[in-house]
Amino acid sequence: MDKKISLILGSVFILTSGLIFTIERLSRYVYWSAQINTGQFATNPKTIPILDNLFIALFFLIGIIFFVVFFKRESH
Repeated sequence: MDKKISLILGSVFILTSGLIFTIERLSRYVYWSAQINTGQFATNPKTIPILDNLFIALFFLIGIIFFVVFFKRESH
């Protein structure tokens, strides 16, 4: 695998994990906002831990591995 490809794949996987986390968090806030209109809501929206979704942690880990591969090949 080329060095440039591992850098691109690492970036894509990390950005994808961030995008999934952001979409999940945004959906929680939209749900909380909808509950405000009904009058049955908590004072703060329910947030989720980052490791709750398997894909977020998995994509982030794969991205880090691609970055490590890139930097190891860079030094040789």
